[in-house]
Amino acid sequence: MRELNEFGLFSVDKESRELETEYGLVGAAAGNQFRHTGQLKVMSYNEAMKTPEKEEWDKAVHKEHSTFSKYSVWKAVPKHKVPEDAKIITTTWAMKPKPNGIKRARLTAREYEQQDGLHYHSHDLSAPVVNDMTIRMVMIMIIMAGWDTRLLDVNGAFLNGRFQNGEKLYTPVPQGFEPFYPADVLLLFLRTIYGLKQAAMQFWRELQRAFRYMRYRQNGAD
Repeated sequence: MRELNEFGLFSVDKESRELETEYGLVGAAAGNQFRHTGQLKVMSYNEAMKTPEKEEWDKAVHKEHSTFSKYSVWKAVPKHKVPEDAKIITTTWAMKPKPNGIKRARLTAREYEQQDGLHYHSHDLSAPVVNDMTIRMVMIMIIMAGWDTRLLDVNGAFLNGRFQNGEKLYTPVPQGFEPFYPADVLLLFLRTIYGLKQAAMQFWRELQRAFRYMRYRQNGAD
């Protein structure tokens, strides 16, 4: 039996967390006709399109494009109008079935192609995160005071970020998006996407603006 720690919470070591995660995946996989958790691993675009579920993956790719369009992530620019010294990075796909069986296709930037001072600035590499102690204290207060709580999940979180330093990044039309664009264009990023080194920080800044607009105040102790 696990013991309560000094905060009145159960202590869970790293090994236990890993086992519980693996058991959870096994249970979820079994419930959705997956033979083993290996079927929940990330695949490339080409790998996904070679599976019997090709049509489902194709729908997932189209859904991702719809999300990008909704957030106005980029705009198409004819190649002859793109500067010769333009900063161009490429993208890749992370194709993964969720435990509930839904196909998830996420387009990400290849961050290793970015160069400091050209594609990002070093002060944009990391975003503040809440302290573990603060989370524990708030959870205790919720239990003791009987507060009503809500979980906030931002869909496409990193697509909300805007470039703060005038970066102009271009990317070729990604695999699967060819039907939506002419053949002779590059895409100019208007917002950040997953994989860009500055994406987390820029999302945090947008989140701060949204909270201030709703008249929330940041805790000065964290």
